[in-house]
Formats: sequence, C-alpha cells, structure tokens
Amino acid sequence: MKICAALAAFAGVVVGSTITSAQAAPGDGWVGAWGYATSPATRSVADTLPAGTYRYRIRSSQSGDALRLVLTNPDGAQPLQIASMSVARATNDGFAIDPAQSRPVIFADGPSLTLPGGGTLQTQPVPLNVRAGEDIVVTIDTSAPSTTVAGNAGFPVAFAAGAVDAAGATLVPVKLRPLVSQLAVHNDAATCTIVTFGDSITEGARGTRTDWRGWPGVLARRLMEAGSGAHCGVVNMGISGNRLLRDGRGTAGIDRLERDVASVPGVTHLIVLEGVNDIWRATLPGETPIAAADLIAGYRKLIAFGHARGIRVIGGTITPGSGWKAYDAGMEQIRQDVNVWIRTSGEFDAVVDFDTALRDTSTPPMLKHAFDSGDHLHPGNGGYEAMGRAVPLSLFRAGR
Repeated sequence: MKICAALAAFAGVVVGSTITSAQAAPGDGWVGAWGYATSPATRSVADTLPAGTYRYRIRSSQSGDALRLVLTNPDGAQPLQIASMSVARATNDGFAIDPAQSRPVIFADGPSLTLPGGGTLQTQPVPLNVRAGEDIVVTIDTSAPSTTVAGNAGFPVAFAAGAVDAAGATLVPVKLRPLVSQLAVHNDAATCTIVTFGDSITEGARGTRTDWRGWPGVLARRLMEAGSGAHCGVVNMGISGNRLLRDGRGTAGIDRLERDVASVPGVTHLIVLEGVNDIWRATLPGETPIAAADLIAGYRKLIAFGHARGIRVIGGTITPGSGWKAYDAGMEQIRQDVNVWIRTSGEFDAVVDFDTALRDTSTPPMLKHAFDSGDHLHPGNGGYEAMGRAVPLSLFRAGR
C-alpha cells in the first residue's frame, strides 16, 4: 500500500509543540501518568503524515478513576485536523481494543478539533478506570495531512488509511512520535508525580522496550511493584538530542520547564539528567565553547525553578561516553568536573549516581559492555534497567 510504504520511512519521527503551563491546582486529584516531550518542526526535518487513523499504545504509571490527554502540534506545522478521538483499554500485545470498553474523547467545543501549529489542547475528562502498569490505546482519526518531525526514539504506532475494524486488523505498525504528549489520571490517593527530564538517555533511545520505556519506565515499574510504597506516577520528558543551555533538537532544557514540568499535574519531583549534548555540540564549528561552570549555572536555574514551585529537584550524574565516535579527553574532563559538583555541592535535593551505575573500571571509564547499546554512549535495555534501579525509592516517601 502506497501510503503505508511512505509511513515506513518515517521511523523515529517527532511531533512537537509549544505547551503552556496547565498544572492542576493542589488537591484536585489530577496527576501525571505518562508523557512524551515535543520538538518544533523545522524546514530541515519536517515531514508530512497522511490523513487516516492513528493508534498509540500508552502505559499508565498511575491508577485513576478517569483520564484526560494533552494533544500538541509542532511549532511551524500545518493545522492538525482531528475528526474524532477515542480511548480504550488494550486487549493484547498489539493495537486491538474491546469496542465495549472504548470511550469517546471530546474537547471543550465538541468531538472534532483543528489545532494550529504550535498549539496545545487538553481533552475533557474521560470516565475510564485506569490501573498502574496497564496499557491504554488512543485512537485518533485525522481528516487532513499533518506535520511530524524527525527524531531518534520513535514511538510504536499503528496506522490505517481507511476505517479500522474492531480487531484492528487493517492497522499497519509504524514508528512515530505521538500526537499525544501527556496522560493524566484522577486519583485522590496519589502522593507524588515524578517528571524525568533530559535527552535521549532519558527518552530511552536505542532501547527496545516500549512497555516500560527507558530508565524512567524501570523506575515506574519498581514504584508500582513496591505496592505499599509511594503512589507515584512517572512522566518521561526526555528529548533525543536535547541540550540544557541551547536549542538543538527541541527547546533548551532551561527554556522548556514551564512546558514540560510545570504543565504536568501534581508534579512533586523532578529528576534531571542532561548535559552530554551540550558538551559535545560545543566542540563543533560555529558553536560556543562551554565549561563546567556553564552547565552548573544551568542546573541552578532548574533548581530555582523547581524550588519556587515546591518541587524537589534531583540531580543525575552524566553517564560515560568514552569510545563514542565524537568523544575526546576535553569532553571527559568537563563531564568529570560537572559530576563532582552534582555529587558534592549539596544544591540538588538529592543525587542519583547514574555514572557509577553504568561505568566500567577503565580510564577514562566507558559504559560496561553489558549495558552498552553498541554506540558506547547510549545504554541498551540492560543499562536502562541498571539506571532505573539506581534511583532510591526512599526519595519519594511522604515528607521527602
């Protein structure tokens, strides 16, 4: 099928937008359960998706008695025209749903929507019970072509050019960034919501698990399996290629805090792992060199932002990159200096030592072979498992 062949070429693309803060008022019961940060459309990477039916399988990290979604359209994109939208519990490992469990999703002005480029909109609440660790399937029917953006870590999607049958048999799997950027659930008993913030190593690039995506997914699974522990959701706001200090693949970390942190309802904790792209990109022609002090100044902005909103900010040490194609001794020295500050300054509310969790005993250290995806920079599934297990669950106890 011609359209599906075209879609197959879109592996690993990004849908982006500018999201304004929509944090829920304390005590209203809405909390974050899933996220996928967005990037703007640019002339060099923008591509077009055909009209049709798109299905996204999303794993909720939090339980609730209702849900709502946030949709985004990239800056610079053509208007996103949605004819209808629904949500249902997933019935198997694919994209099929039980029609009896499907619920329509509507917006303030009805079931259809035209969202301009750079726009974002929250749906009306949907009365559907959701359990932590359970997958839901979001179905979006578009009535016109839409814009997508290239990226590293594609999201598994099913697409159909025509109507979808009850079993989803006409759906063709592809990989795309989702049009959905947030899932929130209503849960009065939830005690915390964790936003994980960073680049491809937070997003989960080169990992193959899409159920518990990257190390944030491992953390979410551990919190759920703890049972009697903290009732925490985990919202992954990593962007492949993202930098802390300057725009690159997506808005600079210090400039997307309102969009990707404050907009998450009920956010209580922020885990930051970002800086490696700043370090290596600064060595390229035309880029401004940076020092450890520059990254430290950026971290301080994140800490101040979080503390002003009552959010505990947790620093993650930058993971090893020796052996990666662009890495050199100067970059390693900056990484080491930054990690010393993260570990010893006391300015973060807590520290997660991802570096120690992944590094081997060589000098300079590399990723342990068992944890390496193969490029010597990004972890594989085993590395992401080790990172997720390096986060102490005690950080999220009540009162911490």
